Amino acid sequence: MSRAYAVLAILGFLNFTNINAAEFSNLRVETCAKENAGPYVHSDDFRWGMTLEEIRSKGSEIYNSGKRLKSRAYFNGEQVVMPISISGGTDEVKLTPLFLKSIQKHLEVALSRGYIDAVIFPDLGHSHMFIPEKYYQDVLRPFPVKEKARMYELMLAHPGLKILYHTAEQLTMVDEDKLPIVDREIQWRFYTRNLVGDNQGLGRVELLHEPTSSHNTAHTYDGKHKYWGAGFNITASKNGCFSFTSKGETKYFDLSFEDLTSSVQNDYDWGM
Repeated sequence: MSRAYAVLAILGFLNFTNINAAEFSNLRVETCAKENAGPYVHSDDFRWGMTLEEIRSKGSEIYNSGKRLKSRAYFNGEQVVMPISISGGTDEVKLTPLFLKSIQKHLEVALSRGYIDAVIFPDLGHSHMFIPEKYYQDVLRPFPVKEKARMYELMLAHPGLKILYHTAEQLTMVDEDKLPIVDREIQWRFYTRNLVGDNQGLGRVELLHEPTSSHNTAHTYDGKHKYWGAGFNITASKNGCFSFTSKGETKYFDLSFEDLTSSVQNDYDWGM
């Protein structure tokens, strides 16, 4: 099968054009318009070496502040799309209902099992991918840079995709000898920090362990998937686009391909 035929066949199967708002079960339309202003979450809202209590407190603070991600996913009246930077500008990646449901389920499972304490960068705030190797080589790898958005559409819609979250990102977990701190909660977070979720909306979450890494940071899965580092960012916000449930309460989150930047740099960029 030629690359062109394979891509057309897959796009036909996905049939993005027939998706409407009702199919996005966790979409909150009223807060999911295209971004036009802040307040935004910035990298200097956080710091490295946080305690668990600080992360929990900061998660609540950011959520209730209304701060949101820049260049976040939004509903354009027909599709949920997420801006992505390309050479010379930006494009938009269409997101499927199943992908968004999968992210929702990952958050719900992670919170209910105590794998995470907050949906912010210091804890669970960014992702990576494990792409089926054959699918990557046959379909995704040949895409030129200018078609980056189309490649991501296919990647994020593939049911065999695995989504990796490195949690406890800014949590102090090891001592000066690079050994896990002797604390039950901290060690639980250390040993459960590599979450791998399905892309089928089933809420299946696996744990990886990487004994050769001082912070138990895994980058390999099963030898049949390619690691892809450039995933999406995620932050919970009371004004977020998409819903999830935690302890019986409905909460909301946003997604973006854009990494957090410093508020100082952003002020400088805008001449403020």
